[in-house]
Amino acid sequence: MKKVIEIVLLLFIISCSNKPKYDYIIINEDTDRVFDKTSIEIQLKEELSEADLKKIALEIKDRRSEYHKLYIFYFLPDQEPGNGAWATSHFKPELKVEILGATKEDSSKMNTTKVTGEILNSWFENDPMLPNKKYLVKENDKLYMKSIYAKSKLAGDGGEMKEEIFINKLKDGSTRYDYKNNHGEYYLIEKNGNLGLYDDSGKFMEAEQIN
Repeated sequence: MKKVIEIVLLLFIISCSNKPKYDYIIINEDTDRVFDKTSIEIQLKEELSEADLKKIALEIKDRRSEYHKLYIFYFLPDQEPGNGAWATSHFKPELKVEILGATKEDSSKMNTTKVTGEILNSWFENDPMLPNKKYLVKENDKLYMKSIYAKSKLAGDGGEMKEEIFINKLKDGSTRYDYKNNHGEYYLIEKNGNLGLYDDSGKFMEAEQIN
């Protein structure tokens, strides 16, 4: 009986050692054996520290020791590749870890930032590198779109950006918000209540409505 228990414990230890230490999913991997490299895209469940990302990178590198260069890109929930990554940990060949978006602490500060004026609507733009909350605000008899940016590598210390907007009712009944800019950009309320961000080429981002 004692021998059976020892075997069961050994199998349990082996199975646990083969499991990732962190909860993540590899959503894409592109290998290039000619150039001795592989690129990996990973979905995380939440923001992690640089120390945790380093551990994940070493864990993945250990299972791909045949590659000299390893590029790892991290995304938070509901973020998709194509608009930059929330963080990276690249072996070129030395490991370098960078958090490009907002940390958990900085995201929390963004969520608790107070906005002046009468808030008519609000949205969250889940951009990997420039997360922000947008507020449609009436203030001094004018309409504004106030964007609260979290601190990040690209946004610096973050803060508020304020744009005066002008309502443009379209023939199909949808509402468009125009504002002064040099790139033909405007906002459009989508049928699902989300806020579409458009320019002359079409929609390039959609911010989710906050209930």
